[in-house]
This record gives sequence, C-alpha cells and structure tokens, in this order.
Amino acid sequence: MPNPPAARPDFPPTASQRTVWFWAGLLLLVVATFVIRLYKLDSIPAGLFWDEAYEGLDAFSLFGRPLNEWPIFFTAINGREPLFVYLVHLAQRIDGPTIWSVRVISAGAGALLTPALVWLGWEIAPLLGIIQRRRFALWSGLASLALLWPQTISRLGQRISLFGLLEVLACAALWRAWRTGRLRWWLLAGLLAGLSFYTYLAVRLLPFVFLPVALLLLWRERQKLWQARWGLLAFLLAALVTAGPLLLHFARQPDHFSMRTGQVNILAQFGLPGLLRNGLVILGMAFTGGDFNLRLNFPDRPVLDFFTVLPFLIGLLLALRHMGRPGYLFLLSGLGVLLIPTLLSEEAPNFGRSFGAYPFVVLLIALGVEWLSEAGRKIRPRLGTAIAFVGSGVLLLATLLAVRVYFVDWANHPQSFAAWDTGYTQVAEEILALRGAEPSLRVYAGPLLAENPSVEYLLADEEAGEYPLRFDGRVCVRVATDRPAAYYILSALDDRGEPLLRSFLPQSSARDVVWDTDGAVWARIIEQPTGGAVVFPEMQPQPVPLSDGIDLLGHQLFPPAGMAAGGTFYTRLYWQVSAPPAANYTAFAHLLRRNEAGDLAQLAGTDRPPGDGSCPTSEWLPGEVIVEEMQFVLPDNLPAGELFVAVGLYTPEDQQRLTVPGSPDNQVLIGPIKP
Repeated sequence: MPNPPAARPDFPPTASQRTVWFWAGLLLLVVATFVIRLYKLDSIPAGLFWDEAYEGLDAFSLFGRPLNEWPIFFTAINGREPLFVYLVHLAQRIDGPTIWSVRVISAGAGALLTPALVWLGWEIAPLLGIIQRRRFALWSGLASLALLWPQTISRLGQRISLFGLLEVLACAALWRAWRTGRLRWWLLAGLLAGLSFYTYLAVRLLPFVFLPVALLLLWRERQKLWQARWGLLAFLLAALVTAGPLLLHFARQPDHFSMRTGQVNILAQFGLPGLLRNGLVILGMAFTGGDFNLRLNFPDRPVLDFFTVLPFLIGLLLALRHMGRPGYLFLLSGLGVLLIPTLLSEEAPNFGRSFGAYPFVVLLIALGVEWLSEAGRKIRPRLGTAIAFVGSGVLLLATLLAVRVYFVDWANHPQSFAAWDTGYTQVAEEILALRGAEPSLRVYAGPLLAENPSVEYLLADEEAGEYPLRFDGRVCVRVATDRPAAYYILSALDDRGEPLLRSFLPQSSARDVVWDTDGAVWARIIEQPTGGAVVFPEMQPQPVPLSDGIDLLGHQLFPPAGMAAGGTFYTRLYWQVSAPPAANYTAFAHLLRRNEAGDLAQLAGTDRPPGDGSCPTSEWLPGEVIVEEMQFVLPDNLPAGELFVAVGLYTPEDQQRLTVPGSPDNQVLIGPIKP
C-alpha cells in the first residue's frame, strides 16, 4: 500500500502576492464605497433640505460671472467657505440645478475618503509599530464603511464630507513627508492643508492636532526634527500661500471669521454648566446616544455599535498606554481636538461639527482589530490568521448593518418628510413636470412655497424666473385671465385661497398632490384649463385706469355691522395688469369723512405692500388680476358726515402716487358708504 502524501508545507505569501492581494482588496473597498455612497443619491434622502438648496443656489449664481468675481466667502446660512460651492457649480454645468449636482460632490468626497483612510493607515502604521502595514491599511478602509456616521454626512449636500477628505489627505501626505523627507511630499501636504481651509470652519483646529506631536518630537526626536526643518518650512509656506486669499479676506472682514462660532457658542449662552453638560453627552456619543438630528444620524444612535465598540476601546487603551510615541499621540490628539467644535457649541453631540474626529475613530477601530490579530499570532500563528479573518468579518457585518440602517430604517423614518423638506421638493418636481407638458402654463405657489430655497433652487433654470409666482391666499391671490394656470396651496397654512380661487375660476379642478408620512394632504393644486372662464361674481365694478400698467377693476367692501366702533373694516381690491409695473408699490386704503365744507379728512386706514409683500407689484404680469384684501380698525367715535374709502398705490421711497385721472389727490374714492 503506497505511503500517504507528505503534508504540504505552509509557505507564507511572497511580497508580490501580498501586493496583489492588497490592491485587489483596495479595489473592492473602493467599488463598494462608491456604490454605497452614490446609490439612489437623488432620492435618498427623499427631499432637498434648505441648507443643501442654499449651497446649490450660491453655485448657480456663479453662471455668467467671471472667475475674478467669484466670492471667496459666502455669507448665506451663517457663512460658508467657497470650495464646495465651486465644485457644485462644476457639477451643475453637467446636470443643471438638480439634487444630484448638489450632493454628488459630497458623496464623491465621502467615497474617496475610504481610499484616503487606507493611505493614512499605511503611513501611520510604522509610527504605531505595526508590522502588517497592508492589513492595517485595509482595515482602516473597511472600518470607515462600518459606521453610519460617514454615510449620513457623505450623502448630505454640504461641505462637511469634503473637509473630512482633505483633512485625511493632508495628514497622510504630512506623515509621508516626515517619513521620507522628500520635498514634494512636504509641498503636497502644505497644499492640501491650505486647501482644506476652504472647506469647513472646523478645519481651523487642525493645526492644534499636531501641536502635542510637535512638542513630543521636539523632546524625543530633536535631531530628526532639525533635519526636517527645510521641509517643514516648505510645508508652512505652501499652506500659507494656498490659504492666503481666504486668510486675507478674514483679516479684512473679521466678522466673517467668527460669524458661525459666535452664533452657536455654548459658553456665551449657558456658561460653564452648558459646557459640562456637553462634555458628558460627548463622552457618551460613541456608546450610549448620538446626534438626535435626523439629517446627520439615525436619532440618538451612538457612533459605535455592537461590532465596533470592542475594537475601538482596545485601540483607545493602546493609544493611552503608548501616548509617549508620536503615532499614538497623533490619534489621541486628533480625537480630542476635533471634538472641540461640538463641545463648545449648542445641540451637542453634533455629528457634523465633530466630523473631523471621525478618521481617528476609524484608525482606533483598525488598531484594535490589528492588536487582537497580533495577540493571537503570538500564541499561535494560525490563531492570529483566524482572528484576522474574524475581525474582517466583524467589520463586514458592521458595514452591512450600517447599510441596512441607512437605506431602510433611516430612509423611512417618520420624521424624514419634514426634516428633508420633502413636500417642497415634490412640489418643485410637480411644477417641472407640468411645465414640461404645457410650456405656456403659468404656475403660482402659495405661502412659504415660492420662498422656499429648495423650490427656488430646483426651478432656478426655468424661463425668466417666472416660476413659481408668489401669492398668499389668506390676503392676496393672483388670477391669470389669459392662459392656463396652476395654483399650489399648502393645505395646513392656507384655508382661504382654494375656495376664493375656485369662485373666480368655476371651470377649474382641484386635486391632492403631496401627502405627508401620516397620509394627510400636505399640498393641493388648482388647475385652470385653457380658455376656462374667469369671473368675479361679488365684485362691484369701478374701472379706473392708473399709470404704470395698472388699473383698478373693482372692489368689495365689508364694513362691520353698523360701523361699530373698534370693528374691523375689510376692503377687497381687484387690480388689473396690462403691462409689467416698473416698481414695488405700496397700496393704501383710507377711510375718509367729508365734512360740511366738502373737505375730506382721514379717520382710519392702512398702508402696506400688496399681500403684505406676498404679491409685490414688481412681479405682476400682464393678463393678471390681483385680488388683495386690506383691513383697518374703525375709530372709537365716527363723526357725522359722508364716509368714503380712498384707495391707490404709491412708491414708498418718495410717497409719489400713481396717477388717477380726475383726482388731484391721485386716489380712487369708493362710496359714499352706508353704515
């Protein structure tokens, strides 16, 4: 009987095989990250939040402006650095003002953050005494997918994710420069560090991450620090030159530098007790309860879960134990310093303001997994290999859990409709669809719709900025008499606009278009067909031509019963537009009394822009009839004599009234009024 074959010796993989496996693993990580970060980017989250819309509006405003006129700092929504807006503008040149073009820069930066962390893990490994650099680097990338935190930040169309990417790249380049001493890496690190100052205000703390490390190196590695002096100088010069234009702007406009920090400063609002409270919740953000803001996190979900908490704690303990070594001190310093923005601000813990600490959390998780594997290897080589496989599996399970939480639980959270301005987004998409089907359609939007930045951004590419046209059915409606029209109304805000419009447009139809997560109607549309009748059944005709393309068509008066003292007098005016008015006028409705001598004296009245500003005359269009309601309170005692209501329009700057033929006071008299 032949002898059994000898057992095959267990040869370790060659260097070339390890390189192939490393690059194959990195490729899989990158592909997986791009899929997770970009999948259904324009529909999850379901709406476009107004902060995202402001980023898009600022980016859209750059069209037609020469580069030398692009702002170096954007002042809307509490002030913002410009790099993200510039990149969104480039995306808009491809896809226009869409949800995708706002979010793709953030999502792309979030996807690139994974290979960037692999690079940082590779560069920091020797400073941590890690032998298996490739394995540790890949674990750093995989750990970045195991957390929900970067997923929510990456798919939010704001600059936080871009800050995280440049932060990691700058750190990786700086450590490579320190390790190799080559000038090109010092210059690249300085360029990236300077560029990061154009992303997010938390980057201002990044130099302080390296301060403890620099002091340690000055103490323990003074000779190497001296040898690197020219490289460090090149790094500083490159950083200052790159960040120079923004720093110069802050020197000229110091209020812009402190704009946002002054608004959210916890010490200014709540003093030391507020700071202590923030400290406690930040200590717990990794384990017990995280950010409650749905836009940044699944509410109250901690940073770490069952799969990642043990590796993180091991990594943290190792860093504390070896904090006398530069690599470990770097991890601790980065974690602590970049949590300061949320420590010092309201609504802690805030996952957006603290995102700079995220890379250090990832590296500590990878460090914990690496330590477990090495501890097993010291007992028995195959045990170390088994632990490495288990560690990879645990991080993979954490990744799958984070993906499920985001795309299922988080995406379908009942608060998401309100948190993401989903209703406004859906109305804007409805308007685009209607306009595409009927280009001549005139679209109107009721309270808060036309002014909403999400609606404004998604419709920014519409012709002449006509859509949607503003009105507030509670005080003013605009009726298109010469073309088909659609009127969008928020059901919860305006209960008067729909019945009023339906009375003027008897052949119109109404339907529900948006529902909230509770199934309640959120928005309705009134559609006036081509050639549909337009009537004003209760109007008292009194046609009077004014100037600047405006005529008074008629009126309605609603005096209180018996003209009771202190009662409210309502006046409904019907303005007809034949040409676009050249200015924003103020309307007036004054109660006048004619005395025995025939003179008119004002007793009461009101002056205001039409619709309290919701129907400004500068937006009136030919073919419209604007129906606005004005009211004033009657005086306590009405003297005897004939009463009239005088109405008209004037420019508020110089009190110059529009011309009324035959009236020396340029006012239309309605009356006399019978009590």
